[in-house]
Parts: sequence; structure tokens; C-alpha cells
Amino acid sequence: MDPTRALVLARQHLYQPWQQGLAGLIANLGALQLDAIQVICRAHHHQLYNRLPRYQESALASAEQRREIFEYWSHAAAYLPISSYRFARIRMDRIREGQRHWFEKNAKLCRFVLDRVRAEGPLKASDFVKAKGGWWQWSDEKKALEQLFHEGELMVSHRDGFQKVFDLPERLLPSSVETCRASDLDYGRHLVHCFMASQGLGRVEEIAYLRRGDGPLVKAAVAAMRQSGELVEKAGELMLASDAQHEPPPAPRKVRLLSPFDPLVLQRKRLNRLFGFDYQLECYLPEAKRRYGYFGLPILYGDALVGITDLKADRPAGVLRVKALHWQQKPGAALEASFHKALKDFARFHQLPEVAFV
Repeated sequence: MDPTRALVLARQHLYQPWQQGLAGLIANLGALQLDAIQVICRAHHHQLYNRLPRYQESALASAEQRREIFEYWSHAAAYLPISSYRFARIRMDRIREGQRHWFEKNAKLCRFVLDRVRAEGPLKASDFVKAKGGWWQWSDEKKALEQLFHEGELMVSHRDGFQKVFDLPERLLPSSVETCRASDLDYGRHLVHCFMASQGLGRVEEIAYLRRGDGPLVKAAVAAMRQSGELVEKAGELMLASDAQHEPPPAPRKVRLLSPFDPLVLQRKRLNRLFGFDYQLECYLPEAKRRYGYFGLPILYGDALVGITDLKADRPAGVLRVKALHWQQKPGAALEASFHKALKDFARFHQLPEVAFV
């Protein structure tokens, strides 16, 4: 058993189920990435299914309603623990001060939209005007809502279907939440601690992955933590000094079907370096260029990624369809048995009575 992989998997809680509640798990992971693709289930539910015993999709909305978590931007759209609000303030202030997210700010329309939410209460984009088309053709009011959300002038109260419902932070944030912006050093240390808590070890560029403007803060925090002895480098990997002294438990030989957005596989270069697994989500590629299928899920078995399976939830028929299955090498009987059990369990979670190979 590779000790590097064992540490990463132990921190990911893919085999040792998390027992301290949904909000505690998101705090341990640092963020729970959202995604709108629903070939099987949305990515945030899939990640929680693999880590929480008897997870129900309604539990995520309940945690948001209790304000244990909130929706904002991490490396991507994500749920964050409410205790991270003061760290999110750093990005909010950057956007408010002029850093562009997706589009130019329309200040006049933003004032109009904010005034309506202030006067009328929680609103979503469709309360202003019908969108022009698909999600890629947002209305101007939708853009204004998103701008105010990224600036921290609005928060997401909840989602109606998959539509964000926006309200004022002062009407949503619990009084116990610290809202003052964290210092740059505290923020950098927070990013390092979150990464190590969920990933076990890594490199500076991996800690700052997809975090625009955060690279220098991460480097400064790493330097300070190395000087204090909190971080050490071992075989080219940064890790907490406490982790360098302990042997992680071996990963059991059980199959886990991973979301393409699972934090274990999200950084493809890191995945290849640590697990020797070359993976890409192919739904964004033209069909002729796909090798493994539209929505291929990595198959984890023990401490190895052993294949990819392309699944689809056919809800009208009540079937979880296995459209393709690609093993890295010929599987043994134990792996095949564990894979079929994982398929049945996954189908049951989606209330699909059957599994069928296409």
C-alpha cells in the first residue's frame, strides 16, 4: 500500500465514513463543488453520497436553511462552511473593487436590482424578466444579481429547483458569524490548512489551484508555516508536521464510483502524478473525440483508480444504465464483485430498481 495514496484517501473520507455531520464534512473538505450536470445526480450530492452514511439529498438544503453552510465561490461555485464567511470576504472585496468575474458591471442596474431585493425580500432572476434563452444567454438582470452575489451585496438564500434565490446578507447571516474580512496571512493559512485537511499533502500550485490572485498569499503562508515547523516537506510534498510522523491506515479494497468533480480527482495533473491515472471528463468534447463516454466516472478500488464507467440514470424506465466500462487492466473476481455491488448501491440511492449494461 502506497503511504502517500493512503494519506490522501484517509483525508478524503471515501472509505472511513464521516460521522460529524454534513456541515462538518464540508468544513473538512474546505468546499463542496456545485455542478449543474445531472446525467446521474448533481456533483454535490454524489460527493456527499460517497462520504456520509445514509445520505439524503434533502440534508444539503436543510443545512443551508440552518445557515450551517452558504453558497459562494471557492475554486468554483461551491458550498462553504459558514465559518469561512470572513475568508470569502476577501474575494468579495476584490470583485467590488473592480476585479472582473464574467462580465462588465452595470452599476445602475445593480442598484435597481439591489433596491428591489431590499424592498421585496428574496428574489430570483425570473422574478425580474424571463431569460433570453439557455443558461449561456443570461438576462441583464440575472447578470446584475450575479455581480451583486460575487461582491457579497447579496447572498443565496436557497435554490428553487436549481435557480438561486437571492437575499440580503444581513437577513441571512447568523449573528454569531464573524463578518470582518480576514487578513491576507490568515486567509493564506486558511487555504493551506483546508487543503491539508482534505488532501493530506501537495504542492503550492495545487493549494492555489484555480484561485485567482491567491497564489502569493498561499506562498507567504507556506513560508511562514515552514518556518514555524507546522509544515514540512517530504519527498517533494508539503504536509503537516503531525502527518509526517504517523502511518495512515490502508485503504480497504472496496469500489467507490467517483463524481468527475470529486475533490480526489478534480486536479487532473495531481491525479496523474499521485495515482498514475490519466482522466478527463469528456462531456465537453465532440462525440468523435471521446474515448470513455459522455459522463465517465472514475472507479476507485483500494488505493488505485482502476477504470472508468459511463453511467446514465434512466428515471422513466427506473434503470441505471451502464453505457460503457473501461478497465485499466483485466479485473479479478473480487474487483468485479465489488464493482457490481457499488452499482447496485448507487442505483438504490437514486431509487432506480435496476442496473442494465447497454
